[in-house]
Amino acid sequence: MSTTPRKLRAAVSRANITPPIGIELTGFAGRGPSVGLGDELHATALLLDDGRERVAIVHLDLIGVDAQWAAATRALIAQRGRLPADSILLCCTHTHYGPTGRGAGEDPRESPEAAYMAQLRFTLAGLLQEARGKLAPVTARVGRSESDIGVNRRERLPDGRIILGRNPQGPIDREVVLVRFDRPDGEPVACLLNFAAHPVSQTHTGRLISADFPGYARQVAEDLTGAACLFLQGACGNINSVIMEEGLQSPRTLGKRLGAAAIQACETAIPVEAAPIGVACREARLPAKTYGSIEEAQAAVDGLLAETERARDAGNRSRLWWAEHRLSRATACLESLQLGKPLPPVPAPVWGVALGEIGLATGPGEIFCQIGMAVKRAGVLPHTLYVSNTNGSIGYVPVPEAYPEGGYEVESASRVGPEAAAVLERATLSALRSARRRARSRRP
Repeated sequence: MSTTPRKLRAAVSRANITPPIGIELTGFAGRGPSVGLGDELHATALLLDDGRERVAIVHLDLIGVDAQWAAATRALIAQRGRLPADSILLCCTHTHYGPTGRGAGEDPRESPEAAYMAQLRFTLAGLLQEARGKLAPVTARVGRSESDIGVNRRERLPDGRIILGRNPQGPIDREVVLVRFDRPDGEPVACLLNFAAHPVSQTHTGRLISADFPGYARQVAEDLTGAACLFLQGACGNINSVIMEEGLQSPRTLGKRLGAAAIQACETAIPVEAAPIGVACREARLPAKTYGSIEEAQAAVDGLLAETERARDAGNRSRLWWAEHRLSRATACLESLQLGKPLPPVPAPVWGVALGEIGLATGPGEIFCQIGMAVKRAGVLPHTLYVSNTNGSIGYVPVPEAYPEGGYEVESASRVGPEAAAVLERATLSALRSARRRARSRRP
């Protein structure tokens, strides 16, 4: 069994973050507010300490959080938890059956969503305060398996159009990675479960608050190991859950299947060094996407103005936000074309974390699976997890070949151009290599 060159300590803390029934759901435009509770949402914080450095990994059953909220929250956690703000990862599972991760700029007295996000910030700070007082020695193991609960969703119709459907021959990442942290007696304290697939198993009509399949998979792992499980979403930008049906049976079935794969990885996990710790952050500046002509941009603005009015007349807040969000982007593109000036690049903060032989690489949004797989294949560290929807969200980052094909991710939900994938990958690998250097420089 390998030994860590520096003693690693860990602690885990959890809170129920289920919002009140009636809060607006996000992930699918036009659904309206939640009407009931399917299952609870949770936040789980894992604090790791090697005696010199600390890193906090926080799992959130949310679709995502904006960068402004994430930065303010990390600052509060840093102040109360006594660790650097850049050593905090807020990792969202990307469930489509929870509240919006927005809230910055809205009055909590008038918006239940803003009130929820304002309170959540203090809940997370409390979790790290609690964890700080429970740090205890651990060792680490890493295991791998595969799961078939995801499917490439970019289906091509006979007329050539790309829709959100099923593309079984498309790129897919089936790898399940599980990192377990054990007490000296061998009993597991916590585990990280990393897998890539959109949590959309209850379809666009589901209006029950739910963590979707990540919550059920987590429960399976916890019931059989006794360890708190944090689900870390992989590069799921072009991957959906293979089952999408109304009701809670779909996430239960998928969760059991993924949970079984997690248990297999847990039982075959090998001992690894998980210290010393190194953390590095980079801000990638991704080329912005624009339209091919002023006429094309004007047509997009006109269409989105009409869509915004329809959403406002219907009183649908989530649909209105989505229309206004897209209108703002289209208007900026139109103005840049009219002025003959390029759009500014899109800032994309990425993190690299080295835990001895283990690496965590993060992306701020919905990253296509090919990007995540490329980062893992690069082999910067022997055991690398790619974690999307972390510390902010910039929307979709497709691969270059997706742009001429079109489809929802490219046409409606991405702010970045075809060059962005390569820029993001380089920045992510740079952060991971820097984290590795920092960790190795601290070896005793």
